[in-house]
Amino acid sequence: MKSTSVLTTGCILASMLAGSAFAQVYMAGEDVAKVVTGNTIEGRYRECGVGRNDFREYYDQEGLIRGEERACRMVGNWSQYSGHWEVKDGKFCVLLGSGRDNGCFDYTIDSKGTLHRYNEKGVSEVEFQIYDGNPNHL
Repeated sequence: MKSTSVLTTGCILASMLAGSAFAQVYMAGEDVAKVVTGNTIEGRYRECGVGRNDFREYYDQEGLIRGEERACRMVGNWSQYSGHWEVKDGKFCVLLGSGRDNGCFDYTIDSKGTLHRYNEKGVSEVEFQIYDGNPNHL
């Protein structure tokens, strides 16, 4: 009985350690700001749905965001919008007004330079391509 308890405890501990070994390591908000400030990101959701648009956003040094969007994976005209960005409590935060995803998010960047944004459940739902400067004159 005692050896079963030790074995069970060992298995639980091993699974906890294995889980933490594969835990996602997110970028600090300041590091995300360094990557996007002065550049344009182009975002695409993994799945289209109500309120999910393809978008481009330019992030300036003063914390302003100038963006444009259109229906997810559709061809057509882009409508413009604006917002603000900031680093708060170690996370990169975007404030884009009603109808858009606002808040402070976790991010990673992969070896190809694609930035990934994660929701509160830890699921990557948006991928961003990063372009130098402001090629779309936003």
